[in-house]
Amino acid sequence: MSSDTIIATYNYYISSAQRSSGNQADFTIFLKTPLFLNGSIPSEFRFKLQYIQVPFSFSQFNQFNYTTDYVLTRNGIVYNGSFNIAVGNYNITSFLTEWISKLKTSLNALAGYNPLITATYSSDTNLCTFTLPSDSFVDTSILFNNTSNKAVNLALGFNNNWTLLQNSSTTSQIDVNVSPSRNLFLLSDTLIQSKAFDAINTPISNTNILSIIPITVQPNQYISIYYNPPITSTLNNAVIDKLNFQLKDQSLNFDLVDFDLDYTLFFQIEEHRSFTSREIAENITNLRVGATIPQSMPIELREAGERREKLMRAREKLTGRLLKIKEELENKILPTE
Repeated sequence: MSSDTIIATYNYYISSAQRSSGNQADFTIFLKTPLFLNGSIPSEFRFKLQYIQVPFSFSQFNQFNYTTDYVLTRNGIVYNGSFNIAVGNYNITSFLTEWISKLKTSLNALAGYNPLITATYSSDTNLCTFTLPSDSFVDTSILFNNTSNKAVNLALGFNNNWTLLQNSSTTSQIDVNVSPSRNLFLLSDTLIQSKAFDAINTPISNTNILSIIPITVQPNQYISIYYNPPITSTLNNAVIDKLNFQLKDQSLNFDLVDFDLDYTLFFQIEEHRSFTSREIAENITNLRVGATIPQSMPIELREAGERREKLMRAREKLTGRLLKIKEELENKILPTE
């Protein structure tokens, strides 16, 4: 068990526009006055994120996750193809329109094949159904590979490989979701943590994530989050001379957000002096009965000292009453001659 007190608090109001280096998604600011831990006593820095505002000006589908891989088999001939949808943000209707259009263009360029593929969405089930009608007596199948580029297939409701066969339909395996990034992540390579872990895309391990930022607005609006209580991270830094902040999305590859507007954040860095259970006990024991509790003591120490003081006064009062009762009893049993 331990307790602590705040030695110093530093308030920072930061905009990525004032960066010393980098870009909006990954920037560094050099501090004019570096922060140093007090070397004479055990202490540590703590990062407390109070507020962040990020413009939703980035694309949910971008160069990191907009690719579909497929294998076309037609009349026994195998064609390997891929295509990219346009960078941007979509609803399910616009997403299906874009995806079908780019698939048809790719099939035509790859094999001179112009199928009448259709897609429908059911708001009741949140699933899509894809149909490949027969246009000839040529056996045709399209296998969509979900091994490497998964984001688009997941958006369409497929978490495994899936196939379109001639003159048949295929329905989504899971709910469709054309907003793959429901959260942003704020990270730092200069604010070093040892007590933070993540298991998002890899087995659980140490992380440099400072906070999760939920996306609660539509594109072209501002994501504004007040953290109450603040998100707190214990830091290993003995010196803080620069601040690095990164914004990453929730893509399967955990890539940087692709946007070009600046964002702001307000946070505090506090230096805390830690007190062990032994130190607390020694401080309380050393307080004389009736002594004034120093205001500089941590609140836990002051409260413990005040409780001890109250108990000591109650003990003295009770002891006095017992002595008085003892004296009265002795006078009754052994009257004075």
